[in-house]
Amino acid sequence: HELGNVDTTVLEVVKNNIISVLRSVESQRIINHLVRDDMYSGLKTVEYLYSEGKTVIDKYPTSAVCLFKLINLPKINEKVNRKTGNDVITKVSHMIKDNLSNEYIFVRYNGPKFAIVFSGSDVEGVAQFMEDIKYRVETMKVANKEEKQATARPIPYVIPKINVAITTYYKGTALDGVLSKLEEYLDSTDENESEINYL
Repeated sequence: HELGNVDTTVLEVVKNNIISVLRSVESQRIINHLVRDDMYSGLKTVEYLYSEGKTVIDKYPTSAVCLFKLINLPKINEKVNRKTGNDVITKVSHMIKDNLSNEYIFVRYNGPKFAIVFSGSDVEGVAQFMEDIKYRVETMKVANKEEKQATARPIPYVIPKINVAITTYYKGTALDGVLSKLEEYLDSTDENESEINYL
C-alpha cells in the first residue's frame, strides 16, 4: 500500500509523460523508416532531415538553412517535356552535391523544392556560396530529351532558374517550422522571381 497515499493527479501526469515519450519514440522510428532516395536527384528525401540529418545538424548551436525552388520546372515539364524536366533535376542536384561539404545536408524537399542545411554555418557565410550556385545553375544548359515534338520549332535546350530563401536554425527549435516558413515565403513570391532572400 506504499502508493496508496500518492495524489492521483501526480500519477496521471506521470502516465501522460510516459505515453508522450513512447509516442515520440514511435514517431521517430516511423520517420527513420520513411527515408528513401529520390529517383531523379539521387538525394535523400526530406524525412532524412528529421532523423539522421538532425543528429548532424544539432552538433552545432546554429546552422544556416536554405530552401530553393526550381521556378521554371513546371513550365519545362509542360512546354518541353517531363524527361527534360527530370534531367534538369538530376543535373542541378549533382552539380550542387559535388560542391557541398559532407557536413552539409542536401535533400529533395518536395516537387521543385530542395533544402540545404549548412551545419554550423551562419547566413552571411552561406551567401557567397549560394550566389555562386545560383550563377552555375542559371548558366547551365540542359538538352531537350525529345526534340521530335509536334511543335514547328523544337526547343534545343532549357536553362533552369531558381529562387532561394535562407534563414538561421537554432538548435532545439523546430526544424520543420523553419522549413515551413521558407516554403511559405517561396510559394508566396511571384512565379518569375529569381533572387536570394534572407529571412
